[in-house]
Parts: sequence; structure tokens; C-alpha cells
Amino acid sequence: MVDKDKAQKREQPARPSAPVAKKIDSPRQAAPAAKSDKPKKPNAIVRWYRETMGELRKVTWPTPQDAWKLTKIVLIVMLAMSLGLGLLDFLFEKGILLLVQ
Repeated sequence: MVDKDKAQKREQPARPSAPVAKKIDSPRQAAPAAKSDKPKKPNAIVRWYRETMGELRKVTWPTPQDAWKLTKIVLIVMLAMSLGLGLLDFLFEKGILLLVQ
């Protein structure tokens, strides 16, 4: 019984090779197709938005735990660098004042 179902599915007629033309009922239907032969070019802003969204979908976003861990690292490095630069500024200021006096 199953073999008969498969055989019936295989015996379906093939699709026509030539495209079938649509019958036009009124001249109004033919006007828009003849008017614009090439597709409409999207607005530059719309294209930019679509491309941007497409790229953002490709991004591998960090988990919230990873984001917090990386944020803490950035804050610690920023604090250390600001303290180091502040200390260097203080030392150079005192050194220049000693040279000037």
C-alpha cells in the first residue's frame, strides 16, 4: 500500500518549461509593470539600518557574568592608570619646581 502511494507521487506531471503569461483584464493592471522595469533602490538610511541590524545579528554577545567580569577589570585598570599618572604628574611638578627655584 505504501509503495502505491510513492508511485502515485512520482507519476505527477512535470511543470511546464515555458512561463505562462497572465491574462490581463484591464489596461490599468499593465501600466505599473511597464512603468518601472527595474526594482526600486532603497533609501540610503534604510539600507544602512538593514545592514547594521544584519551585522549585529552576527555578533557573539557576552553573557551577563562575562560582561560584569570585564567591566570590573576595566574599572580596576582605569583606577590603577589614573593613580599612576596622577603620581607621575605630582612628581614631575615637584621636580620642575625644585629646578626653577
